[in-house]
Amino acid sequence: MRKLVLKTALVTLGVLLVLAVAVFGVLSLCAPALVCDFTASLGMETVSADYAYQEYQRSGSLSYLARSVELCAGRDDENACRRFDLLYAADGFEEMCASRDVTQDSPVRLGSYHDYICGVGACVKYRLAQTQAEYDEALSLALEETDIEFPVANPLYRLSVEAASAGDEAFCASLLAVYEDADFTHNTDYLTIVNILREVASE
Repeated sequence: MRKLVLKTALVTLGVLLVLAVAVFGVLSLCAPALVCDFTASLGMETVSADYAYQEYQRSGSLSYLARSVELCAGRDDENACRRFDLLYAADGFEEMCASRDVTQDSPVRLGSYHDYICGVGACVKYRLAQTQAEYDEALSLALEETDIEFPVANPLYRLSVEAASAGDEAFCASLLAVYEDADFTHNTDYLTIVNILREVASE
């Protein structure tokens, strides 16, 4: 009798597992946004990024494409870079950024969402760079997207922090030259990052 009960329990458990996998598979195809949220809640950021990208492909929502970039950055920079380029070139990019500021649907605590995501893109390009042209691309993106008023947590500031943290003397020297040539407002953030870059570049 015990063997029969145990066998029945194991068969039932097996069926439940198969059904759970099937349901997950259906949700993955039909509702990747739900699976994206679920995997993110489990700390599976890279997997969640892929489901966010699938949701973008399904619905065309730039918010999910942006979320995919956010989740990939620092974990899968190659995909983050490709997806950022797609996001940056998309019609409605600026409107999506403005919407994220209004809804506060972003991980950013300081500055605008536009500055945050452009900073992420510049840092990803910098980490992947192997040639001078690629380093220049990262720097050009950050410089082009940084307002002359030098707002808090702007793309150039984020890129500078990334390079300084890496102890990259040569790139910090290039950044320093850009700061000195540009007409940015010399506010506290500007003066702080310039001093940091000087220290790293002179090491």
